[in-house]
Amino acid sequence: MNLKSINGPAVITDPSSLKVASDGYIRLTFEEFRRIDLVHLISGLDEDGHEQVLDAAIQTNITGYTEWVSNTMPAISIGWDWTIKITQGFGGVYIRVAEPRGNVMLVDSHGQDFGPGKSATLIETVIDEIAWQNVVKSYINHRYSG
Repeated sequence: MNLKSINGPAVITDPSSLKVASDGYIRLTFEEFRRIDLVHLISGLDEDGHEQVLDAAIQTNITGYTEWVSNTMPAISIGWDWTIKITQGFGGVYIRVAEPRGNVMLVDSHGQDFGPGKSATLIETVIDEIAWQNVVKSYINHRYSG
């Protein structure tokens, strides 16, 4: 799977196989899911920061969300939460936190559901292999500047 910040063609061998089931999921094999390009839709900052009291100082975390969609019909939508981890000498690093959410249910080669937990874990592995952080950082910087 490729995450993009600009529109591009969907890459799936049989687009007619994408259908929304009565439970709202689009069912795909893991291999089919990996071949679909997703484009950045929106990212934002969470309004309520999480604070931790450390002696006399308060440590705050910058957290947010991001949503990515496919150019397929019907559209696939995957979103996840992130935080900025402050690292010495490197500034902030965007880290995915929590399971991704979306309208995809991954299935095995026989069409049997993996279930929400296993589907989320497999989707996480793909997200964590992609350089989504630069796209989100750029969007956040532009959206909240000025």
